[in-house]
Amino acid sequence: MNKNKLLKVFGGLSLIAFANSAFALPALQLGGDDSSAWSYDSSTQTWVVSGTDSFTLNAYANCMSDQTGCMSPNGAYAWDAAGSTNQYAYLVVAAAPQTNVDVFDVSIGNDSGATLVGSGYGNPPLEDPNSLASHSIYDTYFEIYEFQFDGSIGTIGNTQPGDMGSGDGYTESFNITINSLMDGVSGIHFDLFTVQGARYEPGVAPNRQLVNRFAPFSHDAEYECCTTSVPEPNTALLLGLGLLGFGMRKKLKQ
Repeated sequence: MNKNKLLKVFGGLSLIAFANSAFALPALQLGGDDSSAWSYDSSTQTWVVSGTDSFTLNAYANCMSDQTGCMSPNGAYAWDAAGSTNQYAYLVVAAAPQTNVDVFDVSIGNDSGATLVGSGYGNPPLEDPNSLASHSIYDTYFEIYEFQFDGSIGTIGNTQPGDMGSGDGYTESFNITINSLMDGVSGIHFDLFTVQGARYEPGVAPNRQLVNRFAPFSHDAEYECCTTSVPEPNTALLLGLGLLGFGMRKKLKQ
């Protein structure tokens, strides 16, 4: 085969590989539902919910071809073994900005089956030295909720606007209520991961990397509460203070 033919072959293979990677879905994703409370912040590449303390957060995971009902998978599988029935995953709820104490009270609807299995300060999970990258969130106080992708398989898409691709996978919805936030906390950050093996065991340090897959930082989500800045005084207040000062000065001269 001559040089030109080799270049054409390799060029064609590169285009196929690029196309496959461009349309593949992340193994795990987070995203908002269809409500107007959610919007995508392109500067941080994060789904943001604001204006409400109760909202629905969706988690997505790719299925694998040997699972019943999975006809068109697209992308990496989130767990260790094909066809696994132990499809446990972990939703991280973390305080923003960074703080080392428990500063929020969050409720997650029981219909999702989410159970609180751990909390702490640092990079979740603490047992994994190769845990999630900080992406300006960690180290901070966090809680970890365990759940299963145990619903029916359906079509899922890419949650990042502008990114293409769809395939068969799972969707799990969380009805979340922010009950309270301490002063100085402006939001809650959400991450999603799965682990090597069947389930995460808090307090048990692995002899290998624990985190198997996680939602890319361009496919995560946040709750935005409020700002903590001090509001500027308005014009009427400044005028009133000025007149009060003038009156006091005049009285002292008498």
